[in-house]
Amino acid sequence: MKLYEYEGKELFKKYNIPVPKGVVVSRGEEVPDGDEPVFLKAQVKSGDRKKEGGILEAKNHAAAMKGAWELLDKKIKGEQVEKVLVEERVDAAKEYYVSFSYDSDYRAPVLSVSTKGGSGIAKAHIVPVDMLWGVPNFFLRDALTAAGFPQEDIAGVSRVAQSSYSLFIKEYALLAEMNPLFKTKDGAFVAGDAKIILDDEKYNPGERRFLDMDGDIAVLASGGGASLLNMDALLRCGGRPANYTEYSGNPKSDVVKELTKRVLSRPGLKGCWVVGGTANFTDIYETLKGFLDGLRGVTPKPNYPIVIRRDGPRRAEAFAMLKEVSEKEGYDFHLFGSDTAMADTAKIMVREAYGKKKRSPRGSQKTA
Repeated sequence: MKLYEYEGKELFKKYNIPVPKGVVVSRGEEVPDGDEPVFLKAQVKSGDRKKEGGILEAKNHAAAMKGAWELLDKKIKGEQVEKVLVEERVDAAKEYYVSFSYDSDYRAPVLSVSTKGGSGIAKAHIVPVDMLWGVPNFFLRDALTAAGFPQEDIAGVSRVAQSSYSLFIKEYALLAEMNPLFKTKDGAFVAGDAKIILDDEKYNPGERRFLDMDGDIAVLASGGGASLLNMDALLRCGGRPANYTEYSGNPKSDVVKELTKRVLSRPGLKGCWVVGGTANFTDIYETLKGFLDGLRGVTPKPNYPIVIRRDGPRRAEAFAMLKEVSEKEGYDFHLFGSDTAMADTAKIMVREAYGKKKRSPRGSQKTA
């Protein structure tokens, strides 16, 4: 979900990232009185607003009113302008670029920085972020130094970057970008623009990404980055995934129930792999109860192996529930905790799905 600039700046303020003073006006509203120079910025989600005439400068109130009316009558790349951000002009000495995003090559968040921010930025210095460490001072200092930032600006940019990373993680952002990040003539650092893309699942927790594939092993993964690594592990072991989906974020059992029914509705499945790392906040009992409810709703009743590798809060309670259900209802559960690597359970999944000609009707339960 891509935010408008003014929405992104509201998030910046929540995380104590300075932004210029501004007000949002819509059609029929007045620009507040004042004769200070301002920028008028059309609120659209497409890029290159400046090239499309979506950013104007006004030197007084009369010019600001005229410019706002002009922008509210425009379409930019097919999008009608419904709101205009009227913002104070920042007296900038320098313009920098700072962003956090996810990178599929690194399979991790990355920090991107440049000493040449603003429109037309062509190249940034990119550094992968270890999510166990985050962005401590030494990491940011090394990254900014390597990118050529002046020594006297590193502490100030680092403070803003740390706040931006907190936003990136806590708000489930896919992109948190400041371009430009102004350094004012009095030495302050101010986010001149905000480009924020949030994970759709933050706003639509009942929806999960789902991709059909050509295989025969259903996959329910947890953790955005970990889920991709686990898919790689399954493929390397010779497994043929039937789908890609993941259910991170401590979803309610009803969400997992519906996702499970969708995943297991495919004919010709030879196995199901429920996999994820050790959760800190996800209620493992709640999510596996949702999985079980969804499993019970699948017809015909699955008789293929179901390998579950999960750990975290209430895992023991969840596994006890699954053992009892397996004994009474005959599901072929194979249960593993954090003592068994996720990649090892990929091998187990492949062996159970493709390597056995006969299988006990009640299966087996293994815990680590």
